[in-house]
Amino acid sequence: MTWYREDLEEIRIRIQRPVQFVTSQASFYLDPREKRLMTQAKGGLALGEEDLREMLTYVCEYSRYAYARQMRQGFLALDGGIRLGLCGQYMAEEDGRIGMEYPMYFSIRIPHEKKGCAAWIEPWLIEGETFLHTLILAAPGMGKTTFLRDLVRVLSDRPTCRGLALIDERYEVAAANFGIPQNDVGLHTDVYSGYAKEAGCMQAIRTMAPQILAVDEIGGKKDLESLVYAMHCGVGVLATMHAGSLLEYQQKREWEPLLEKCHFRRLLWIDKKSGRRQFFLYDEAGELLCVKESA
Repeated sequence: MTWYREDLEEIRIRIQRPVQFVTSQASFYLDPREKRLMTQAKGGLALGEEDLREMLTYVCEYSRYAYARQMRQGFLALDGGIRLGLCGQYMAEEDGRIGMEYPMYFSIRIPHEKKGCAAWIEPWLIEGETFLHTLILAAPGMGKTTFLRDLVRVLSDRPTCRGLALIDERYEVAAANFGIPQNDVGLHTDVYSGYAKEAGCMQAIRTMAPQILAVDEIGGKKDLESLVYAMHCGVGVLATMHAGSLLEYQQKREWEPLLEKCHFRRLLWIDKKSGRRQFFLYDEAGELLCVKESA
């Protein structure tokens, strides 16, 4: 499987179901007899309960207790920026918290640093020396985190950047391991790994005085409240949000007043057709500024 470094985006493992290798183009399965990949799921290699338990024990370095906090959040952050999503049966623990007792569904996200993929957008986001509040919109799996990672690097490497605070709640952007980023997020970036977005935003503003604040996958009221606070403090905001289209985002604004208060000056919608990503950049009035297609 020499293609995996470039094309493999995710490995999905489900108990007693064929292991699924997801690329930007299609899904593949492993033929256990021919030892080759195939496009049909039927007959593909499947793993049982003991296989999954052994796998989890190995990735937890033979100590599930040491990873209990991450498991309660539904993921494990591994070396090399790899993130293992977990799903299964949850149980109430003695302290009242909910813990995962039987994780039987795994999603292994393979990180990709595509340096330079966001360089084209920089001139559109800077007015004088001011960063324009920017929101990146995309459906899941469209590459918004990959794009955000490179955009953070591009903005952080600008000679005039005094400081950029990255709130990496789920370890997906910088992919820090013991506090050290595994991905290049720029020369002037301060990384808050594992912080809840609202707590990380507040602490960054109060202690590190960033010019720009970057967060991935905003959603709840507390997330939005922290972004509004950052904007009122004169901090430029860069964020991503799940949305299948600009229309869907506009509908969200109608029922979420806090989103209306964010005043994003630039909206970037990422779409994918025939395996190629397209980028549509809009201003705050919804006017299309430019369209870019990935190489």
